Amino acid sequence: MGTEQAGTAENETITGSQEVRDEAVLVTVKGEVDVATAPRLRGWLEQAFAAKKASVVLDLTGVEFFGSVGLAILVEFHGRGELEGVELRTVAPARAVAGPLYLTTLDKVLKLYPDTAGALTAS
Repeated sequence: MGTEQAGTAENETITGSQEVRDEAVLVTVKGEVDVATAPRLRGWLEQAFAAKKASVVLDLTGVEFFGSVGLAILVEFHGRGELEGVELRTVAPARAVAGPLYLTTLDKVLKLYPDTAGALTAS
């Protein structure tokens, strides 16, 4: 069962949903990740980590813009996952997200997947 959470401010252009699956929490984000919307992304990840599952799958397939604040959040939760024993798996097939990840070489640090199915079934 998923929960849909949408931005409510006039300038907020992000939506997200969360679904608990076996040993993973799937967080799906659509829209733009920038300074204005980053608190929503951080909040969704906080909720996902609070579920205490083995992994959190962050599906960014529907993200059209991914600013540096998004990169910082990924690094933050990757580190938190290492401390708490939760693997953060990021689905980032779109250029809007994959481009910044590869440009900053975060692809060498983060667990990246081309699709949600692969991220959910990875071991």
